[in-house]
Amino acid sequence: MSTLDFLSPSAARDEGGFHPVARSSAERLFRSADATFEERDGWLVPASVPGETDRLAHVGIADLSSLGKLDVRPAPAGGVDVPGVTIYELSPRRALVLHPQAARAVVLEGLPAEALVVDVTAAYAVLALTGPDARALLSRLTHLHDFPAGGEVAHVAAYVLPAGAGYRIVVAQELGHYLAEVALDCAAALGGGLVGVDALPAGEAP
Repeated sequence: MSTLDFLSPSAARDEGGFHPVARSSAERLFRSADATFEERDGWLVPASVPGETDRLAHVGIADLSSLGKLDVRPAPAGGVDVPGVTIYELSPRRALVLHPQAARAVVLEGLPAEALVVDVTAAYAVLALTGPDARALLSRLTHLHDFPAGGEVAHVAAYVLPAGAGYRIVVAQELGHYLAEVALDCAAALGGGLVGVDALPAGEAP
């Protein structure tokens, strides 16, 4: 595996009294909603948001930026048989693999030994859309129709991946806050809003 340390929070270690904790680019938006944060697998994660139960009746937006992200070349032909892992084939020669941080070692072991694997965890933010109006919200953000797909979402380049009955939007981390703000504005018109990762149903949770 090839690593770019500055893109791989898992490479950080406690040393000299310093305790590294990774943060999402959408953190500020969740803090403004009084989200409760918890440290999990080296990340500060918005676990819950006040009022999220009512929003889930329509559409919720959760921050899954803490998911591990691997750029794998060529794309693994047989996939990776690990729960919670999503493989998006960008082309026959390249795939983006999303995985829970706790499953990182198992995922790496399941990839072909000859594959070039680059940890790009810190390069991307991930927003999850959940609830009965998730598809309606997505329609307000993009003209893409069939998923998984890559293209323009709220006027920026992103990938949209199905996850259970919901969706995940993968975008460059420097655009994560912007995309979350636009999605939140559209979700509010549908009666939805921000939710914590613990509110995601089975099949959509990390």
